[in-house]
Amino acid sequence: MKNVFLETANVVAFREAMNLLEDTELGQPGLGVVWGRAGRGKTVCAREYAVRTGAVYLRALEDETPRAMLSRLCFELNGSDPHTTERCKRIAVEVLEKRPRSILVDEADRMRVGLIEHFRDIHDLTGVPIVFIGEEHLHPALNSRRRIWSRVTQTVEFHPISAEDIMLFGLRAADLRIEPQAAQRIGARAGGDFRLVWSDVRELEQMARANATQNVDARMVGALSAKKPGPGLFKGQNGGGHVEAR
Repeated sequence: MKNVFLETANVVAFREAMNLLEDTELGQPGLGVVWGRAGRGKTVCAREYAVRTGAVYLRALEDETPRAMLSRLCFELNGSDPHTTERCKRIAVEVLEKRPRSILVDEADRMRVGLIEHFRDIHDLTGVPIVFIGEEHLHPALNSRRRIWSRVTQTVEFHPISAEDIMLFGLRAADLRIEPQAAQRIGARAGGDFRLVWSDVRELEQMARANATQNVDARMVGALSAKKPGPGLFKGQNGGGHVEAR
């Protein structure tokens, strides 16, 4: 299969939220929260956005100390490696005041609240958008922290990949014409998880090649290797991203 970046409805919603956060004239500067089940493309979307726009992408590590993560932030900003949390924060603020850049913090649901508060400080002092990205429990966890949530102006929920997105992905990545009913079945098998969709499309590509066809119907999907979908039901009509301004 070809390596493609699919602009799903979730990706479009993410970009719309980022545009509002970064538009100092007409937008809504503040913090952002992006959440959804694992496998729905949040990380790929965030990394692509960072590469394309120059935003800083950081991935939270399990049990990481504030100094360690803020030092990684400084390294991304200017290549420095400060040895104290206070100095890390001061350098980050100085650099961001001179050259504002959005900060995307992935796997933020793994972060301790104290570390999130350090990022809130950086936002308050510089005004740069900081977006926390994580799984479902990130949203209620931040919502319960009034000092943090009062600064959140954009939220994006990553929904299950839609049947339309699956059809487009099959066409672009594997030159497959996936019928709508087949796409629905692929989505149901995957529980909306894009990683599992990718695996199915790869197997379908091999199956189609063996049968000298580019068309994929529901019968072919039924012949795929058995997989156990994740919890939750796939609903094609909910495949789009949701943007909520607060």
